[in-house]
Amino acid sequence: MTCNGIFFLTAALLSHLGSAGAAPRNVEPSPAAKPGGPAASVLEDGLVFNIVDWDGGKLPKVYERSAQLPLSLNDVSKLAAGKFGDEAIIRMLQERRCACDASVDALLELKKAGVSQAVVQAVSLHSLPPNRSLDLVISLDFEGLGGESAVSTRARLRYLYLIIPDGDRERVFVGNLQTILARRWKRDSMVDNTDLLLPKKVRRVTFAARVPLKSAGARSALVFASTKPDIYTAADIPAGDRKSALEFAFNYPPSSPERLCTLQVLYRQDALLPDQWHLERSHFDCEWE
Repeated sequence: MTCNGIFFLTAALLSHLGSAGAAPRNVEPSPAAKPGGPAASVLEDGLVFNIVDWDGGKLPKVYERSAQLPLSLNDVSKLAAGKFGDEAIIRMLQERRCACDASVDALLELKKAGVSQAVVQAVSLHSLPPNRSLDLVISLDFEGLGGESAVSTRARLRYLYLIIPDGDRERVFVGNLQTILARRWKRDSMVDNTDLLLPKKVRRVTFAARVPLKSAGARSALVFASTKPDIYTAADIPAGDRKSALEFAFNYPPSSPERLCTLQVLYRQDALLPDQWHLERSHFDCEWE
């Protein structure tokens, strides 16, 4: 299953957990964790991220859009071909910036397209910085039979994973549901999802951090649940888990005014086995503009 600009990802890797219902002991932090809160800046260039280390991380600021979006290289070429003067194009670049690849090869292509040297220099000067990271917000909803009284911390597929390719490496995001359900978090609330026929209280836990993603271009992200706590690459995924994994295609731009991705995951308590939780669905949405 694929969709443009949308991807699914999963979370959770805690080593040496305590027993169910108890606070975890001897928890080994993620290699990416930083003292003082990982969301203050881009996390270290690790490959495996434990999302519970992001507890209390800063949520990204709401992006305030200008009246017009930044220009692209194609826009600049069109303006030049349309006989707009250098001064007018340069003023537009100053006011709106350029969400574009400003590498040497890209600038040479502009010159070959007939764009003046002054405008090419302005593109280089006013281009947005290249994307090297994104803000990732993960919200997990737990819809229990008894609302706040649903205290089970058990799930057959305990670990939720998200794997995103990044050039010749993979970023792995993982979360242990037993740990998430058993503890209270900085962003931990009850959400009223009551409809006309059924009263529903849903527990929502949210984690946030800025994570490295360095290679622009088209890619596919993988979301799945597993009993296996030590998956470090897609090659480690058991065959049974791979069958149920969801793959989502998205295009990561070289630069953009916004780099926000949000993942929502819904777990539902089993009607016959109330001590078990099942992954119902997930939705991942990225916003670049």
